[in-house]
This record gives sequence, structure tokens and C-alpha cells, in this order.
Amino acid sequence: MVAGVFGLTLVGCGQRAKSTAQTSRASTTRKVKRSVAVVPTFYVHGFQGSAKSTNTLIAHAEQHAQAKKVLTATVSADGQVQLTGHWGKRVKRPLIQVVFTNNLAQYPQQTAWLTKVLTAVQQAHHFKRYNVVAHSAGCVATVNLLMTAHPASFPRIKQLVTIAGPFDGVVGEDDVANQNQFLASGAPKYQHAAYQLLAPKRHQFPKGVHLLNIVGDLDDGTNSDGLVTHVSARSIKYLLRDQRVHYVERDFHGASAQHSQLHENPRVATTIEKALWSQAH
Repeated sequence: MVAGVFGLTLVGCGQRAKSTAQTSRASTTRKVKRSVAVVPTFYVHGFQGSAKSTNTLIAHAEQHAQAKKVLTATVSADGQVQLTGHWGKRVKRPLIQVVFTNNLAQYPQQTAWLTKVLTAVQQAHHFKRYNVVAHSAGCVATVNLLMTAHPASFPRIKQLVTIAGPFDGVVGEDDVANQNQFLASGAPKYQHAAYQLLAPKRHQFPKGVHLLNIVGDLDDGTNSDGLVTHVSARSIKYLLRDQRVHYVERDFHGASAQHSQLHENPRVATTIEKALWSQAH
């Protein structure tokens, strides 16, 4: 479960990714060529998260959307990537679970690790496009990745799903419930650390991406999921203005829309699957 606090230091300094990703011994070291139509989907947890943060979403996709988990990409505290599992040639909707051993890392560090994961998987398995389903801090790290320059050989994002993304702060740290608001321009009135990290690079976000943004509301008067306010989660739309993003927003309400319950909510899982694979269900 991805709960807890997000200190302002979370967006401080970070290490840059090394030029090549290193993988330890695994069952997926030989590069396998597949049809370019095969698009893997990476599941990324958030701050204080683990495999448990995305297990339910992955299991639901396997049961209801004809998808299959093929790999787990585990990143050690020193940035080494280990791939475990088997990616068969006939899998049409491969799922890859990303797990950070150090789940307290700052956004730039998470971004560097994600870069290494994508590089390692691409080196072992041929693909050109990919999807990401991210929760909480994983959303910010993924968007930061997409705003970072990469070699021409680096795979391109196709669809992005953000669940409870704290794009402009976290309640109890640098945000306060019902304090922030959108100005007439569409910009958030108060711009916190995560927003300040992303805003200068927003024009580097790739054009034409399909983005599903999932927002939680406890319906308790805080206009939040308990940690992330509506303004914080929705600020990604203004950040990506003029980038021709195909933006869709879905709101969920009640106790099952709490920050860490969103990734356990079957209605959220169904919504994600329909967005990624429209023929699902």
C-alpha cells in the first residue's frame, strides 16, 4: 500500500541514469524479436510502495483483459536492474511490474531507475512502444522520464495511466486541503516542488500521448483522496497544455477512492483496461 508522507526533500537532488542499464542473471537475457505491434505495459508503484501496490491491478488485467505478467524488473538500492520471469513470443498484452528496493527515493532518482528499467527490458526484448500505469509518486517520476531527452533508439510512450498523481503537492507536507485552486488561466495558484520540477521541461513531453488521469475523492469535504487534492492531481492537464495530449479524466468517490485504495479498486482496474485495450471486457 502506498501511503505515508512525501517530504519536500523528495524532489531534491537525484542521480542521473548511467548510460547503460546493467542486468543481473535472469531468464530474459537473450534479445527476442517480436512484432512491433506488441506493446508492453509497465506498472510503477509510488513512495513507500512495493509489488503489493500493483499486484491487484496486474491480477485483474490477467483475469479480465487477456493480459499476462511476463517480467518483474527489480531495481536494487544501487541501481542494478534484475529481470525475472519469462516473456513468451505469443503474449499479446505483456505486463511488466517495476519494483524499487529503495522505495523512499526522490523523483529524479526514480526517473533514472525507470530509464534503466526500460533500457534493460528493451535490450532483452525487442519493442518500440510501451504503456505505463503509475500510482502516486510513480506518476511524477514517469512524467519526468517522458520530459527527459533520450537516444533515438529509446522506446516511445503510447499510453499513460496516472493514478492519484501528486503533480502539485501532498496534503500534510507542501499542500493543504482546500487551499489551492486553479486560476482563470488554468494554472494552479500555488505551485509546489513536484510542479516546479516538471514545469520547466513540459515542452519536452512527447506529443500525441493518450493520458488517462484517475482522481480520488473521499467525499469528506477535503476534495482529496486523503493525500492528493483534486488540484494537485489535475494540474497535469495544465502542465501538458499545447502538447496535443489526448487527455481523459476519471473521478472515483468514497472510501474505495482513498489514495492507497485506488489501486485495489476493481472499478479503477476496469477503467484502466478499457483505456489500454478498448476491446477488453
